Amino acid sequence: MNQSISRIIAKNKYFPYLKSFIFSINILIILFSNIHCCHKTTGLQKQKSSSLISVQQDSLDLITNINNLDTAKLPRYTIRVNIHYIHSANGGFHNGPPSDDHVTNGNIWAQRLINHINSILRDLQYSATSKAQFLGDSRMRVELYSDPTETSDSTHGVWYWKSKDQCKYLYGDSVLHIFIVDYDQNKDCNLKGYACGLDFCNELVLQDAYDNALNQCIFGWWSFASLFCHEMGHIMGLCHSFYCDNECKDVDLDIARECNKNPCYSDCGGPNSGFCNNWPSGSNNMMGYNANQNALSPCQWKKLFTNLVFTKAKYVVRHDVKEILR
Repeated sequence: MNQSISRIIAKNKYFPYLKSFIFSINILIILFSNIHCCHKTTGLQKQKSSSLISVQQDSLDLITNINNLDTAKLPRYTIRVNIHYIHSANGGFHNGPPSDDHVTNGNIWAQRLINHINSILRDLQYSATSKAQFLGDSRMRVELYSDPTETSDSTHGVWYWKSKDQCKYLYGDSVLHIFIVDYDQNKDCNLKGYACGLDFCNELVLQDAYDNALNQCIFGWWSFASLFCHEMGHIMGLCHSFYCDNECKDVDLDIARECNKNPCYSDCGGPNSGFCNNWPSGSNNMMGYNANQNALSPCQWKKLFTNLVFTKAKYVVRHDVKEILR
């Protein structure tokens, strides 16, 4: 009486039919499982296809609005930055409290720099040397980035180093690093800078800011704010306004007027070393050599903003169309 179930089934005369029935049931289960799985895959594919179409439409809308200069329909962007003061043989900016109004208080100088950069980006100006104008809000801003949970960042995105070799990059490629350095002699009061490249790399250098601040020279934070905009323009893909092969030369840039001595210069981003006579040209184009650097032609703005829209740079933050930036 204590026979196992398998032995009972084996002696049962209906076992061959039962075995066939069980096999058929298993086949049906597999078939229905596959059908259900196929429905899932189809649904997922539809989701992916719909998402891709949405991204493509968004890109198409962005390009259309940029080309039409319909800025009200475009998103706004914030460029996150950190400032690194590098001590030199001549000295360097110091880490002072808000109550310290000395001209070499690096924290105050940094905030003034950022404020003036944003005043330029908020209100692009008319340029007499351009054939057409892009006026008003560039839809870009710059902000000092700091993570409040990072206890080592006590100066909120402003850093002080004895040398560039000692620099630490707490936020890595999540910020655009601005290096404030002095390379030349004391009291030579220069205004110089350079960018790391044209492809949204994340370093640029501003030279002689400390020398100018300490000795009350003519180039204050406002001049270095303009210079920053120029170097940032390079990083976002713009060449000099007097460059021979500038993409906007036959559109709305007069590169001969920008050069103001020869027809043009053959290097996209290098110094022309006197080949052009830029300063008295009457230009205030951001990508020229001049005292203001607060204007872009429509063609230049379109190129810059298109590059901004499609960059993968982590330090570029996109905001909703209706979000107001300071």
